[in-house]
This record gives sequence, C-alpha cells and structure tokens, in this order.
Amino acid sequence: MKNNATEGCEVLLIGYEDEENLGLRSIAAYLIENGVRAKIEPYNNSQKILERILVEKPRLVGFSLIFQRMLFNFADLIAYLRKNGITAHFTIGGHFPTLEYRITLESIPGLDTVVRHEGELTLLELFHNIDSPDHWNMIKGLAYRNNGEIVVTPPRPLIFDLDSLPFPIRNKEVVTYRGLGIHSLLASRGCQYNCSFCSVQQFYRGAPGRKRRSRSPSNVVREMEKLYSENGTRIFLFKDDDLGLRNTGQRQWVEEFIGELKRKNLSDKIAWRVSCRVDEVDAEMMNKLRDNGLAFLYLGIESGSSHGLKTFNKGYSVDQIRPALNILQELGIKFEYGFMILDPDSTIESIKENITFLGDLSRDGRAVVHFTKMFPYIGTTIAHRLKTEGRLKGPIASPDYDFNDRRLHLLEHFFFKFAFDLYLMGNGLANQLAMAKFDTVILDKFFSDEFDTRTYSMAVSELILQSNDSVLRTMNRAVDFMENRSYEEIISDWDDLETIVRDSKIIEQNVTEALRRLTINNRKVYT
Repeated sequence: MKNNATEGCEVLLIGYEDEENLGLRSIAAYLIENGVRAKIEPYNNSQKILERILVEKPRLVGFSLIFQRMLFNFADLIAYLRKNGITAHFTIGGHFPTLEYRITLESIPGLDTVVRHEGELTLLELFHNIDSPDHWNMIKGLAYRNNGEIVVTPPRPLIFDLDSLPFPIRNKEVVTYRGLGIHSLLASRGCQYNCSFCSVQQFYRGAPGRKRRSRSPSNVVREMEKLYSENGTRIFLFKDDDLGLRNTGQRQWVEEFIGELKRKNLSDKIAWRVSCRVDEVDAEMMNKLRDNGLAFLYLGIESGSSHGLKTFNKGYSVDQIRPALNILQELGIKFEYGFMILDPDSTIESIKENITFLGDLSRDGRAVVHFTKMFPYIGTTIAHRLKTEGRLKGPIASPDYDFNDRRLHLLEHFFFKFAFDLYLMGNGLANQLAMAKFDTVILDKFFSDEFDTRTYSMAVSELILQSNDSVLRTMNRAVDFMENRSYEEIISDWDDLETIVRDSKIIEQNVTEALRRLTINNRKVYT
C-alpha cells in the first residue's frame, strides 16, 4: 500500500532527527510494507507536533527516545498532547524505555505502552490490537499498565534476517554537502563487544538471538545504489556501532562488500565513513577499503591511559593504539575519535597520561583535540557499579557520579564550564575544525581537478595545530596547578586559573576568525 502524502496516517512516529532517525524510518517502512499508513514527524516544538497529529489523525503515535537526557522532554510533550485532547494510543521505544520500562511508564503517565528492543514486528502487532488490551499480554516485547500494575511480556526474538526488512523511508529533500547528496545508513545491528559505558549490549542482550547481525553485502550496496541513482547520494555515513574486522566471517563480509561496490561501479563515485575499533585496523584491509571509497574513519579510542582503558573494558592496550594510527597516517585515511578524559576512576596521573596521549594523537594537526566526560548510561555495567558503590547521583535523566579525588570536580568545572565551554559545544571551534578537515577530504575526493586541495588542507591542518597547541597547553597548566594543591587551595587560588584561560580564549578567537575567512574563501561554486 502506498503511503499517500495527501491522506492522513494510521501511525505517526516522532523522534529526534539531527540526521534521519534510521530506527524510526525502518519501522515506518516495515509498517508501510504491511499495509499500514505510517509517517514520520521530527521531534521539535510541541505545538507543531500537536498540529501534525490533528491533521493526520493517527490511531497510534510512537515516540523514539534515543537520548536518556530527554526523558522529561518527552514526558512534557506527551502531557501537553493529552491535555490538548489527543486520545490516540501512545507508545515509546528506545534504549532507555527498553531497559527501564517501569521508570518510563511511571514518569510518563500519558503513555499506554512501551515497545522493547527492536520495534518493527512488535509495533505492527500492537497496531492491529490497539483496541484489544486483553490481547496485549500475548504480544512479545511489550510493557504496559493493567489495573495499576506494570505488565511486561516476554522479549521478542531479535530479527535474524535483516535483509527481510525494507529499506528505511527517506526524506524527499536530500541533505547535500558541496552539492553532493549525503545519507546515513546501517549495515548491521548490535555489537559483539561489551564496553562498560555503552548500553548497546544491554539493549540487545535482553532479547533472544544473535547480538550482532549484519545485512548481506549485496543488500547494503543495493540500498547505496538506490540512494545514488535516485537521490544523487555520493557521501554515505555508516551508523553501525562497529565495522567488524576481528574474525574470518567479518573480513569475508568486508571483502564481499568491496566486491559488490566494484560490481556496481560505485567505488570511484562515492565516499563513505564508518566506525571501527583501533584493534581492528589492519593495513591490508584498510588499503582495500580506502581504494573503494572509504574516506573517513571514526575510532572509539576513549582513553590514552591504561587505567582508563581498563575502566572502560575496551580490551586493548595503549600500545595497540599507536600502530593503528600510524597505519591510517601511512594510508592517508583521515580519522576522528571518541575520547573520555574523565571517568569514575580518574586520577590526576591518568589525566596527565591522557593529555600526553592527546598530544601524540593530534600531532601535525592530523586530528582535532576534543574530549568529554564519561556519562553513566542506564543499564551499563559501570552505572551498576557506581550505584553499588553509592557514587551514582543526580536525576534519572541526567545521572552523574562522584570522583574518588574531589579535586577532579574542580578540574571538570574548569574543562567544561570555564576554559573549553564554547570550544566543545555543538557549533564550537572543535567541531568547526573537524568539519573543515572533513571538507578537505570531500574536496580531494570529488573536486581535486578544480581546486587546490593540497593548499587548503595544509591551511586547515595549520589552524588545527594552532588550536591543539593552545588547548593542550591550557590543560597541562591547569592539571599542574591542581596537582600540588588541596581542594581548598584550588578554590582560594582560582583567580590564577583565570589568567591561563584568558590566553587560550584569545587564541581560540583568533583561530575561529581565521577559519571563518578560510572557509568563506573556499566555498566558491561548490555550495
């Protein structure tokens, strides 16, 4: 059945969409394939969502709670919709509702149900039984209230054959970069690793089935070819938790994927980005991937301290990181990375090790220095440990923890509220520089015959280097300042830290302005 845009829908799915919400869009595609009129409404202001519901008149409204921190935002939205007379069935899904369905139902009284784990099959069955609550206990993967009690049904087995699912529905308007279509996509679901801070394993572990499943290479490339031919997509951003190169089966998948790209004559026409662990970086495989469109790599490094890597249960050592970075350097593959400089077990010494590592990681301007603090997501092993230790604190939507060394609370404040608050924010200099580096990759791939990409790349790297030097110097000076002082002395001498920040802020402003001029001069006809 076609999803006619001129008629109302039976199911309206609402979720955050900085990029296309592939989870919601896969569910919508599955519902449509099974004869249900389903549409997507991006999470935005409550009034606009209310107006869309009043126009579409759906029987079921599904909410996608991706971010734990948005629990009460969705609670307020649902309360607003109920207050304004919306009587449709409300259900919600995502990592947090799956793992904490009781808290979700208690926090959002306007909800009717929670869809747990993967949503395609469960939501379809729920839709067909909206008016038969006596049957809900027969629907796997559901949680709901019944006479004041919360009922949870057995988990639905994870979808084994991902090729059986239709491709996610897409926006009619294609996002472009330098005039090139850009889309995100998923080749797999789940992850075989068990990092202590990540809820992916916990999300899939609660349901029967393989925790990591891949679409076939031909199925993935067929979607890429479709997006390429119908939407002009030339840039693909894989949202998989991990590419997977550790075992023979995964390497065979990648080989077949490369073969499919060649068979469809896409290798030279596209650029793509994927996430990968550092202990999966293999020179031979990376060389093949680069020659078939891999232009950018995201590495979940997380720490440059043995102490931190153990806390995060990463399963590799600091000594394994540097060779991986050297391989990428030799092959000319640009990368970005995840890095958590503060974690529950941090010490002054581990932070100093991390800063030293960041200096090595970002040398010659090959990467932008950035970092964050580990967030204790619900359901993770580290959140459980912190709760057991009595160190987990704060509201459920934004939990926090105490450090063993309380001076680190002051260092956290210095890093994220004082020195680098603007630098690390969404549109701050760190992201601007990262985007400029990405820009050099795209120009080199698609416009090298029209543009002096080498000069542009060198200019961007120089600005990254200037920024990195300033950030690292400020971090080192702050840690040295705090290392030999007590908590009380740091507070008393805080004015001295302001002098350190003043110097770094000036450089930050100068680099920001220089980057603005550089990017303006290099937009030309490519926008």
